[in-house]
This record gives sequence, C-alpha cells and structure tokens, in this order.
Amino acid sequence: MNSVQLWMKAVRPYAYSASLVPVAIGGLQARAAGAVFSGWRFGVSLVAGLLLHTAANLWNDYYDFRHGVDRKGRGEGSGVLVHGEMTPARCYRGAVISAALALMGGLWLAWQVGWALIWLGAAGLVGAWAYSAGPCSPKHHALGEVWVFLMMGAGMTLGGYMAQTGRFSWSAIAAGVPAALLMTLLLYTNNLRDLSSDRAAGLHTLAMQLRPTEAKLLAGVFLAVPYLMTGLMAATRLLPMATLAALLTLPLGVAWFRGVWTGPVAEPHVVGMARLHLLFGLLFAAGLWWGG
Repeated sequence: MNSVQLWMKAVRPYAYSASLVPVAIGGLQARAAGAVFSGWRFGVSLVAGLLLHTAANLWNDYYDFRHGVDRKGRGEGSGVLVHGEMTPARCYRGAVISAALALMGGLWLAWQVGWALIWLGAAGLVGAWAYSAGPCSPKHHALGEVWVFLMMGAGMTLGGYMAQTGRFSWSAIAAGVPAALLMTLLLYTNNLRDLSSDRAAGLHTLAMQLRPTEAKLLAGVFLAVPYLMTGLMAATRLLPMATLAALLTLPLGVAWFRGVWTGPVAEPHVVGMARLHLLFGLLFAAGLWWGG
C-alpha cells in the first residue's frame, strides 16, 4: 500500500458527505435568501469543512487507539493503527496539519466576511478534538449523537451560511436540520452495529441505553423527521419548493429501515445510510440552488 492509499484509508473519505452536505446547504441557503453569492467563498468553505472533518477522523483514530477502544478484531476504526500500518505520532500529525489548514481557510473567510466567523471556526476545531479526546469526551457518555448533530450539523451549516453573509441566522440552522438528522442517524447506525465491541471497550452510547426494539424505533424516528420537516418547511415557504426533490429518496429510506428492523444491524446498513445522507443532501442542495 503506497502513502496515498494509506492516508485515504486513514481519513475515511466515504463519510465526507457528513461535512460537505451541511456546508453546501448553508451556503446555498444564503443564496436562496438573496445574499450575494461568492463561488470562491463557497469553495473555500467546503474545503475547510472537509479538512476539519479529516482532522476529526484522524484524532478519533488516535485517541481510540490510545485509550484501548480500537483493538484488532474489535472496533478497529480505520484500521491503520491497530494493524501497525501507521504510527500514532504520524496519525496525530496528520490531524494537526489538517486542522491548521482548515484554520487558514477559516481565517481567509473571516477576512472576507467578518471576524465573527472566527468564533464559530474555533468552536469547530475544539469540538473536532474534544469528541474523542479523554474520558470526558461525548462519545464516552452517550452524547455522541447530540455532539455530532450540533457540531457537524448545525455548526457546519451555519458556517457555510456565514461564509457568504458574515451573519448568524436561525433560518440557516433550520434549513440544515433535516440533513443533520440523517447524519446523526449515520453515527447512531454505526453505534447499533458496534454494540458488543463498544460495550467491551467501556463506552456508553445512546444505543446501549435502549432495549433492542426501542433502539430500532428511534432509528425510525431519526429517519422520518427529516422528510416531515422538509415537507413542512417547503409547504410554509421557509424553504424553496424545489427542496422537495429530497423526498425522492424516501423509498430508499423505507427499504433501509426495513432491513434494520428485520435483522441485526451490520456494515451494509451503515454504508446504506451514508449513501442515503449523501443523496438526500445533494437533492436538497440542488433544490436550494434552483429555488434561489
């Protein structure tokens, strides 16, 4: 495996929709609301979000390996550390470099639109590190889903919006909630799959706090609410009607939930939710573009 392949394995780009979708929705929501839209700022905000996500993934690998959460045959993360393909120090350096590059992009954006964006970017950097670092991290206390929803959902959507306007907006955050809930469901599905290994590692996830039937019903709630919210916000003109295109993914969501309900949650369900989140987010973002 060459160096490029190794880093691609370590950063897990298959999950990048979790950062690209909310930033895109925030930027396009600004455009739909009548803000002057800059393609350069849009592009830099997407790259900065992707780099922040990369740092979070690498820090997650590093700290899970360091704290004994990831071991061979049990919650291996990307696998590069537990199989000795990369040293922990190299992984950590990659996280720091990614975070520094994200910070540089954030500073350029703040110079363009106003320094209020710096505070949001700083919170994002701290959040990316704190998610995995130390025994008080949210993922150790059944707060991983809440953390991801706030940081990579609401936070990144607002970041994409502020990269265009420099202003805070509750409507931008609201526009990002449907995709953010599906992203939260992606993490929740991952935790449903890893119940046994997470319990053995001493983690406390939301999925562990519920009975099996209750846990799967909650997955159904996470799935249903984004579609209901999108329909309601479009019907009340809080979103362009074109965002209803995202509802075309509903049959895929129903098929996904049927698989989760009738059998044990496995890797195909995690991959399926990642694909659903990406497709929903792309159609939603396209609706904002055409509706704007």
